[in-house]
Amino acid sequence: MDKSKEKLVTLLTFTYPSEMYVLRSRLESEGIACLAQDELTIQVNPLYSNALGGVKLQVLESDVERALEILREGGYMDENQANSSKEKE
Repeated sequence: MDKSKEKLVTLLTFTYPSEMYVLRSRLESEGIACLAQDELTIQVNPLYSNALGGVKLQVLESDVERALEILREGGYMDENQANSSKEKE
């Protein structure tokens, strides 16, 4: 499938961008492209976080399984969180 037409899936949501940076860096170091939706808006005005639903860490649909595995192995999320992220797909 053409990656440019692939759907983005939200793995995790954070209140502030600073909470997301370590996980995004970890995934990107493994070659997984990430998008932090609403990162800059919330960075400029943190009070918008609740209204926007926080900063959403997103990956391509084809990378979800691998990203969840990396986050579980790194201790960034447990099995319940990983299963919850899979259900959102």
